[in-house]
Amino acid sequence: MSRVKIVFIDVDGTITEGRDTYLLDLELVSVLRMLAGQGVYVSIVSSNALPVVIGLARYLGFNGPVTGESGSLVYYDKWGLVELAGSPTRHVYVDVLERFKDYVDDTWQNRFRIYEYALKVRKGFDGWMVYRMVADYVESNYRDVRVGYSGYAIHLMPRGVDKGVAVKYVLDRMGINPDEAAGVGDSVMDVEIMKHVGLRVAVGNADEELKKVCNIVLDKPSSKGVLDFARMIIQGAV
Repeated sequence: MSRVKIVFIDVDGTITEGRDTYLLDLELVSVLRMLAGQGVYVSIVSSNALPVVIGLARYLGFNGPVTGESGSLVYYDKWGLVELAGSPTRHVYVDVLERFKDYVDDTWQNRFRIYEYALKVRKGFDGWMVYRMVADYVESNYRDVRVGYSGYAIHLMPRGVDKGVAVKYVLDRMGINPDEAAGVGDSVMDVEIMKHVGLRVAVGNADEELKKVCNIVLDKPSSKGVLDFARMIIQGAV
């Protein structure tokens, strides 16, 4: 029998079929639902707006608390909405969107965010290059905001919160030992999750920075790698 009681899992590049698509892997969803049916909490930890994450978890049949806005917000039916961040970054988002308008576009999810805001890199530009430009500017002018890049979007986040802070909050409130928790991700923005879980899992096509801090690096990319790991839990192999 597996020792894993909760799986914290990212969405984009992890539950999706690849890092360049929004299509969910329905075979993986079915297996994760099977895990939930066996009493293992499946907990989404995402940079998406919280309504997106709550909707995903609810309609996919996942049973754990969900985290949105890169750790700023946690929601669980038993707890309601938990706000872990202190100050919104909207003022920085407005500034960056205007200052770097040749390089970034707004996203529809920003209408539904409270603390963390996201910007899409315009086609034709290297995402990491634009991220570094934005990060240099923000970190030179706003001490209370940090910048991340998920491969999907540039994120403007309040300092003091991240995905790891949310994971620790969930574990403490649920009374689950970190050794009984697994974290699964694909990007450097998932590194903070791994500081609070015993099983640190990276998909095969994950950022190298994430792979370096994980004790399991899956052979297959994105959802196909996660599918293998989920089956390992069901089989009691981890």
